Amino acid sequence: MLKLDQINFSFKDRPILKNVSLEIKENSFVAITGKSGSGKTTLLGIISGLLKPLQGKVFYQGKNIYKWGDFKRSKFRNREIGFIFQFFNLFPEMTAYENILYPALLNPFSASKSLAEVNYLIDFLDLKKIKDQYPQSLSGGERQRVAVARALVNNPKFILADEPTGNLDKKSSLNILNLFLELKKEKGISIIVVTHEDKIVKKADQHYHLEDNILEKVVKKPKNKVAKKIEKDKNTKSIKK
Repeated sequence: MLKLDQINFSFKDRPILKNVSLEIKENSFVAITGKSGSGKTTLLGIISGLLKPLQGKVFYQGKNIYKWGDFKRSKFRNREIGFIFQFFNLFPEMTAYENILYPALLNPFSASKSLAEVNYLIDFLDLKKIKDQYPQSLSGGERQRVAVARALVNNPKFILADEPTGNLDKKSSLNILNLFLELKKEKGISIIVVTHEDKIVKKADQHYHLEDNILEKVVKKPKNKVAKKIEKDKNTKSIKK
């Protein structure tokens, strides 16, 4: 569905990405790890069409997005991709409701369809009590749920999330992770998450690590029989409770 082929990118003669290839299939959950400054955010920018690589191609449904003009790539981002950031990036002068609605106003949907989708997301993400509040009055977890709703309002095929739980407490982080898993299951959305958190990596279908400008797939080790039995016993006890 979305494929990167031999991507190279540098900043002021400093290599950031070397020969990076990545394929993201429909309805998949991909985790990307790496040290701060390793180029993870740059990679998301290239995937979304914001940063043109020096070399290489980015294909969406078989078409190279960097052969499109700026307007077509902008439309691609607005319709096919939802962004979630570590620092939320909500407009402080807008209410939660207005922040969620904003991307839809840039899309040629009918007003009634946009409003219906916003109201659905407010119910789905349990935001009804805070929809008329401004970001500064919300907790970190509430702000991130508003950011998730904003990312979903145009029914994207992909979610690009850059350290989405980096500023959240453990409970809020777990809620966001569970939400991602639900979105993948219920809506078939592919989710690409840049993260440092092991719990997100463990739940991902695929794990890639970026180091020394190279992106490599991390193969998950199969659990041994003892570990499987312990987990099975835990699950059995949990069910009985």
